[in-house]
Amino acid sequence: MRDIRRMVGAAAATLALAAGPVLPATGTAHALASKTFTWNKVMTAGDCTMFEGARWTLYSDGTATFDGTVTSGDDNDAWLMWAYLKDSGNAVIGVVTNDRVQDRADRGKFVKNLPSETQRYRWFASGRFDARTFHLVRRMSLGKHC
Repeated sequence: MRDIRRMVGAAAATLALAAGPVLPATGTAHALASKTFTWNKVMTAGDCTMFEGARWTLYSDGTATFDGTVTSGDDNDAWLMWAYLKDSGNAVIGVVTNDRVQDRADRGKFVKNLPSETQRYRWFASGRFDARTFHLVRRMSLGKHC
């Protein structure tokens, strides 16, 4: 049964990668409804790069997970990211707040330190959003800075 769940999860992840950042893939995880948003192109900010395939998954209980890969053309840089939730009219209805608050003045800021310009760094993050808005979320956008 566990192997079947893994195969189903892998198939759902493969399908999610085919979707753009504007259209969610839906599914279940931990018996929760989910929506996955995947960015299928490279994003840049200053010297920093986030590679295609970065994805946010939102769960109906108001939790969210991120998986992406980043790098910089300079040592000792940092990728800063904000994840905005949007409705079908592209209006912002919320922001994902960081589970591991790195800036008390800005709980929606996610930071990945990039010590070496010669390395790519896999970035896993988790956050929360207002679960009451889950059914309204149709798109996501990312604010970014390096």
